[in-house]
Amino acid sequence: MTDTALVELKNLEKEFAGTKALKGVSLSFLAGEVHGLLGENGAGKSTLIKILTGVYSPSAGEILLEGAPVRVSSPPEARRLGLGAVYQDAELVSSFTVGQNILLGNEPGRFGVSDRAIHDEATAILADMGIDLDARRMASTLSAAEMQLVTLATLFHRRYKLIVLDEPTARLSAAESEVLFRIIERFKKQGIAIVYISHRLKEVQEICDRATILRGGMVSGTLNRGEVTEDRVTELMVDRNRSELSIYNDGSRARPEVLLEVTELATANLSPLSFTIRVGEVLGITGPVGGGMEDVARALGGVVRHAGKASLRGKAIDVRTPIAARRSGVALIPEDRRKQALFPALSVAENICLPVLNRLERFLTIRPGAIRKYSDDVMGQLAVRPRNAALQVRFFSGGNQQKVVIGKWMSAGASLYIIVEPTNGVDVGAIKEIYDIILRLAQDGAAVLLVSSSLRETLALADRVMVIHDGKCVAEAPKTHWTYDELLAVTLSGKSKTAA
Repeated sequence: MTDTALVELKNLEKEFAGTKALKGVSLSFLAGEVHGLLGENGAGKSTLIKILTGVYSPSAGEILLEGAPVRVSSPPEARRLGLGAVYQDAELVSSFTVGQNILLGNEPGRFGVSDRAIHDEATAILADMGIDLDARRMASTLSAAEMQLVTLATLFHRRYKLIVLDEPTARLSAAESEVLFRIIERFKKQGIAIVYISHRLKEVQEICDRATILRGGMVSGTLNRGEVTEDRVTELMVDRNRSELSIYNDGSRARPEVLLEVTELATANLSPLSFTIRVGEVLGITGPVGGGMEDVARALGGVVRHAGKASLRGKAIDVRTPIAARRSGVALIPEDRRKQALFPALSVAENICLPVLNRLERFLTIRPGAIRKYSDDVMGQLAVRPRNAALQVRFFSGGNQQKVVIGKWMSAGASLYIIVEPTNGVDVGAIKEIYDIILRLAQDGAAVLLVSSSLRETLALADRVMVIHDGKCVAEAPKTHWTYDELLAVTLSGKSKTAA
């Protein structure tokens, strides 16, 4: 690491529809440095890196690259300048091989593209990075973790100056994480700056030279390696002006009857976990992204292979597949509504009615009038705006799209609602409305399993809170037993507190 500022951000601001996501952020990333970026959900991390990689343009401020002002107007321009990123949902061209993806746009061959040369060079790159993958393997067969490593190989080949790693170990095993850390060391020796975004404090302490904490769209502080402690990071992350939550759920709504019982639920990323949820209860599960909490939702929704048993009202249910889970009374409302829960080119009415088409048919024919009435009733209950059921769902805001996803399963009459990151990408105005809808589901007698990386959201909605860290439940207690600071500390460290 040198003292030379490879990239310098000066007074960056970003405003969305009157709301400031960044409020004068100034910081620098040094050549050969691993720089941690920490902060609560909504602190400004995502906005900052999207400006840095050309997805957004800043409303004010400037970016200096090696001392000279630059305009990062688009992702291709960012790549031309040597600014790259590996996001959690790394995607490759599925119909290409690993080697073709790594060398895409930089294929070797003097007289046209040489398939053999591509795969020979890709094999050498993978070996150089310590990644044990066949360059001729089809990208469509890769796991999420393998896709992320191949994306890193792509950046390694193109010789970027700065690379953003967004929760890079979220989908990696311990062995794969060690490969990643070795790759990061290689990048450092080449003078590449690494911006490392993570909720895992231990990783930040282990590999970051410095760490900057964002809070409310501003820099709260920058710490050197030895200064990154649980207490100091917690202090800098918590906004004392907002530390008192608006409590939507006081934790007293649940009834005595157990609705869901889960025994020894386990996946490749989740140690055996047993728990119950009572009628009318919201169980909030939180923890670091990729730490295992997501697998609880995926397993009970039938999306991933798992061991263990589940029962509703004392009766064993089948959750081996999504169809089986739905037939058993389980509704999974996933995080990525656009890819996993909606058909963007279909109308709102068509999306809402998909789970109940059998109710709306007569003489084997779907009645348009029944679809209109049914969808209009759901839109009215959830205040979906604009009130136009014929409009394609892709034209609605994130908040209204989320209402559509919740609405189609609410009217399908599930007993258990699994809701993952319910306000991800939702505008501020719609958040309270979605919270009200979630609590209404519980009030009407369902059980709600809320999986959220937002601690404020979890404390606002849950009757009981469980923290999952590195695949294990490290703490569980009624919401009334938690303070925000205690929950943040357990989430960062993976160590239970006596209060929990």
